[in-house]
Amino acid sequence: MLIRYALCNEVLRHLRWADACALLSSLSYEGVELAPFTFAERVELLDSDARAEIRRTAHQHGLEIVGLHMLLWSPSGLHATHPDPEIRNATAQYLVALVQFCADVGGQVMVFGSPKQRDALPPLTPEQAASLWLDTLQPALRACEQHGILMLLEPLPETNVVQRLGEAVALVQQANHPNLRTMLDVKSALAETNDVPALIRQYAPYIAHVHFNDSNLRAPGYGDTDFAPILAALREVGYTGWASLEPFDYYPDPETMARESLRYLQKL
Repeated sequence: MLIRYALCNEVLRHLRWADACALLSSLSYEGVELAPFTFAERVELLDSDARAEIRRTAHQHGLEIVGLHMLLWSPSGLHATHPDPEIRNATAQYLVALVQFCADVGGQVMVFGSPKQRDALPPLTPEQAASLWLDTLQPALRACEQHGILMLLEPLPETNVVQRLGEAVALVQQANHPNLRTMLDVKSALAETNDVPALIRQYAPYIAHVHFNDSNLRAPGYGDTDFAPILAALREVGYTGWASLEPFDYYPDPETMARESLRYLQKL
């Protein structure tokens, strides 16, 4: 089994969409994962023609659109666990719009990271906020079921709501929804353990997507983490999804990083 590699498109947001797709194709990436804010502040501003063009351009360059991440980086004012029910309702409605956008561009997964937009705010505890998170997700999950899309709860140390993979799995189990799973972000996993392969083996049935990055926020091959055991563990558990490269530090530059990081992974 070979893992298929994608790049998160915000890395190349300084390029026109067509040029970014051409570059990814030339570097032998098979997919691209979209951050909606790189196309519009709100996805409702993208009409059917714009959505069709996003999808068509990717396909013309031999790329699959994996799905969406950075779901709530825009617009401002949204918060999935806010004490104010009106804010939660507005967020729920926008998540439904994101599901439709994901379906229109051909995506299969939606990674809910957005740590600041799910933080527990006083007087709520993190446990209460996590419960509200599931409530806010219900309309989007119904839409996901209609379109065959998976919503993924991403554990993140940058938030106080679901920091560890085990917490995400527990929430998925609590929700018991066929379109809700979790995912592995290597940078985040490294914040909770030095043995990422063990984490993969423990929670493999719940992991539906993978983000590759290092604890220094750079791409694989630009940090101290050896990705060989991580890849071996993914193969061992029969993982058949995507691995999207999601660095936050684009050292030495986006194009070089995209090329050399993929080469590093392919050699492994």
